[in-house]
Amino acid sequence: MRDRSVELVGDFDSAEARFLRSQFDDCRIELIARSQLDERTALLRWQPATDVPPRAVETTSPRVTDSRRRPPVAWYVLEHEPDLRLTPIATNADLRERYPSHFPSDAVPDRPAPSGCLPFGRWLWPW
Repeated sequence: MRDRSVELVGDFDSAEARFLRSQFDDCRIELIARSQLDERTALLRWQPATDVPPRAVETTSPRVTDSRRRPPVAWYVLEHEPDLRLTPIATNADLRERYPSHFPSDAVPDRPAPSGCLPFGRWLWPW
């Protein structure tokens, strides 16, 4: 079985590194910013490892993420209090609401609509 590695990019302390490696596999995690209010709170960007085939599914390890469901990027806030924990962040508005004044206002980029999707919501369809 190949290494289920987690590439960490940024100045993570040893506890953060151990925690992130215990939570994820086959990915790259980048420290984007430390909180302006608390150095122990950090904004992270997760991306799948580049060498993982998009349709491969391995069921031998309970930690293996089903790669068919992997997004191209995900955002998290890592906090130390009371214990290390991750909070998923969906949008910049979500980040500002949950962590006001912690991070720059444009820390999480707005996501464009996926290619091929209609530019309006389902509620406009008659069915």
